[in-house]
Amino acid sequence: MLTGTISNLQAWVAVEILDRNGQSHTVEVLLDTGFDGHLKLTVATIQELELARSGYRYGELADGTTVQFMSYDSTVLWDGQPRFVTVIEADADPMLGMELLLGSRVTLDVLEGGPVIIDALP
Repeated sequence: MLTGTISNLQAWVAVEILDRNGQSHTVEVLLDTGFDGHLKLTVATIQELELARSGYRYGELADGTTVQFMSYDSTVLWDGQPRFVTVIEADADPMLGMELLLGSRVTLDVLEGGPVIIDALP
């Protein structure tokens, strides 16, 4: 189970990401149902974690523009288990997308400070 809170009408959760040496780091990420990937992280966070570059991914922005993103390989602890993910480099807030949420139930109490809970589906 992952948990977080609502802040300024945004759902934030804490994700455990493993760095290149297997050490766990907690990163607060915005839950974004409009993002169909695993994770987006800032350049600074990617450098801190020393993630291995894996190439490029293409994505479509909200305005329909197609852009190229640098991608990296990483592992998160998801429901207590290591899970391989692709991290996209972005200038914006770190985000958790729908690909990582696949197979999960998300519960939100949408009020300031309300809980955000992500559980595995049975």
